[in-house]
Amino acid sequence: MSEYRQYPDPASSGRHAQQPRTPRGAASQARAGAQPGAYRPATAQHSAYRPVQPASRRSNGGGGNPYQQYPSHQQPGSGRPKKKGGPWRVVFWIALVVFVVALAALGAIGFSYWQGQQTYQSVAEEGFTPPSDIEGTSLADLTVDWDALKAINPDTVGWIYIPGTVVNYPIVQTTDDVKYLTHDFKGSEGWIATFGAIFLSAENASDFSDPNNIIYGHHLNDGSMFACLADFSDAAQFDDHRTVYILTPEGNYQLNTFALVHVAADDPLAQTQFTDEAERVAYVQDKIDRSVVAASDIPEAADIAHTFALATCDNLPSDGRYVLYSYVAASTVGEDGGDVVDPEAAAAVDSAEQEIAS
Repeated sequence: MSEYRQYPDPASSGRHAQQPRTPRGAASQARAGAQPGAYRPATAQHSAYRPVQPASRRSNGGGGNPYQQYPSHQQPGSGRPKKKGGPWRVVFWIALVVFVVALAALGAIGFSYWQGQQTYQSVAEEGFTPPSDIEGTSLADLTVDWDALKAINPDTVGWIYIPGTVVNYPIVQTTDDVKYLTHDFKGSEGWIATFGAIFLSAENASDFSDPNNIIYGHHLNDGSMFACLADFSDAAQFDDHRTVYILTPEGNYQLNTFALVHVAADDPLAQTQFTDEAERVAYVQDKIDRSVVAASDIPEAADIAHTFALATCDNLPSDGRYVLYSYVAASTVGEDGGDVVDPEAAAAVDSAEQEIAS
């Protein structure tokens, strides 16, 4: 190694002689206290030149760039690379998908309800508009445009109206009782036909002439179709809605309600025919005894000869049924289509005939 060169005393040099170069290590000392121009001999610290050694080069695993001390994505002390978001990001996306699906489902339900309301409102405009004073209107004067309704749906057999409620719908009948659970009056089906249709049991005669006529309808959350039947479990509501109208091509019926029963789904309520009069009377008496409300001013079971049962779901976990029973109080159905039949008088006549026959 080459030694630092010693310069001659600046006093012995010329005016323009080269000034001595101070070693690096002595520069700070010269500034601190040395007098200008003083010569300091080299020390052992600066006795030899040591070239700067390059920093150690670490391998990044044997296959990478040896001049790169750490991978570009990892800093010293950082551990494993961090994933952005983590499990919360997954939870967020799942929640977002669930929210979108739920929103779409609610929108579909809302649209189906709106569609059902529009359907039956337009059907009512075509078929039957209740008079403002129906109690003061003759039963024979309640008319329905049967031709218009049958043009929309040939399965039309009647019309039901309960004053003071939303019940104002056509009645249909087919050989398959399941059909009108998923089809509306105009023939739409599936989710867009949530309302279904009000239908007469396939076991009944289409002219409502059976001893017991069973009519079914959905219980919808917006109060449509037969949802109001559940409200009649309140005695005040029951008493305020004692009259039901059934209009048919053969004539009209005015019904008075006498019982509301809450039964299991497998209850044998769908009985339309009876082997004899005793069985029929026992059936009617059973409904009076099981009624969830105590109806007043009703005939004896033996005097109720012609009944109607309106059935709907209870929308409870038990999956039960509400069934509203009514009897014929007046009718325009007769041999000539215009006679009014008193059911109590008819029952009395039947009883007299049986006594004569015996």
